[in-house]
Amino acid sequence: MKTNTKTILLFIMSFALIAIIGVSYAYFSSSIVNNEVKDQVVETGTLSLRYVDGAEVVMQNIKPGDTITKTIYVANTGTLDAVYNLVWQELTNEITNDEMLIEGTCTKMNATTEAEDGTCEAITSAAISSNTIKSKITIEPSIVHKYDLTITFKDTNAAQNYNQGKKFSGVLGVKEYEPTQFEKDSWDTIATNVRNGNISNYNLGDTKEVDLGDLGKHNVRIANTSTPSECSTEGFSQSACGFVLEFEDIILEKAMNDTSDSIGGWPGSTLYSYVNNDLYNMFPTDLKNIIIDTTVVSSHGGSDSSDFVSTDKIYLLATAEIWEQGIPYDSARNNTRQLDYYKEKGVTVNNYSVVIKKLGTKSNFWWTRSASSFYNGSYIHVTSMGSWTDPIVVTNAIGVSPAFRIG
Repeated sequence: MKTNTKTILLFIMSFALIAIIGVSYAYFSSSIVNNEVKDQVVETGTLSLRYVDGAEVVMQNIKPGDTITKTIYVANTGTLDAVYNLVWQELTNEITNDEMLIEGTCTKMNATTEAEDGTCEAITSAAISSNTIKSKITIEPSIVHKYDLTITFKDTNAAQNYNQGKKFSGVLGVKEYEPTQFEKDSWDTIATNVRNGNISNYNLGDTKEVDLGDLGKHNVRIANTSTPSECSTEGFSQSACGFVLEFEDIILEKAMNDTSDSIGGWPGSTLYSYVNNDLYNMFPTDLKNIIIDTTVVSSHGGSDSSDFVSTDKIYLLATAEIWEQGIPYDSARNNTRQLDYYKEKGVTVNNYSVVIKKLGTKSNFWWTRSASSFYNGSYIHVTSMGSWTDPIVVTNAIGVSPAFRIG
């Protein structure tokens, strides 16, 4: 894409939510704290961000389940396509347990006629856990993206006293999308840097697109970069050691097994064969060339008595690689570790919104490789909310989102 230096005019309106929480209800007092114009030099078309819901929002005595709404317009007034992130320019979020949520619809409009002009991608409900609300949004010249945003204090239907006195405040803005070094480097360069330990420019959560042919294009993200001493323990799975990439979303739906059992565990499943053969062969050659063999330890099901060890090109995650300490029904949970990405995000069995993955635009269930030791014919899987559950019939098709190591 051709670039030229332009100026983004950001018409920023901030709002503050202060939580004052009682015995079993949370109360908010909110107001706009300022309204200012900020300039930023970028290298794509000219963008403007404006608010239209009035000069002030004041809300008192909000209880869990109540919301604050905001409508913003992002316009490209330049002559070139622009790519931007919708962000929290400033963010203070002391509310724990992923109870502050944001979602929104997006309407694509013609800047001249103000008529609808196609569609733009909505913001799916998600916990406010980072400064980026939505990234890598393309907007054409003379087009406006209208976002109707809703910020919600989640009602858990239980006492929420643990958030007493906590604060939430934010300033919305737009920012030019800038590719990370991981996204810009070739796979060969990345592998060379990994082998030489030169990975300081690669950060957990950085993504890169992979073309899987008939399965479409999907992002992989950096899920792990460290190799702690426990990785050298005899019998320890290498699936969360070293430079690990996992798919950011669900790439397809498929059954774990053709038969209704979990005999033989992950390496004995039909999904294992598919992932390490059919799926692997869909990868671009330059990526396949740098994927390394990984020693993978997997749990056993109710009809087996010992865990399984396999050598994989591609593998599904185990419960302890996602949720801290894993799930009791995962017999191999002590033979692997939580991936750095999920550890950094503070993922536990009680804090799991980061684990949500989508099939297209919809959150969906997805498999782990952990057979449930409590049942025969059951694998622990991730729900559409990011929590864990079992059993599920292994012949049912649900999401597949594997991982692999490079070096």
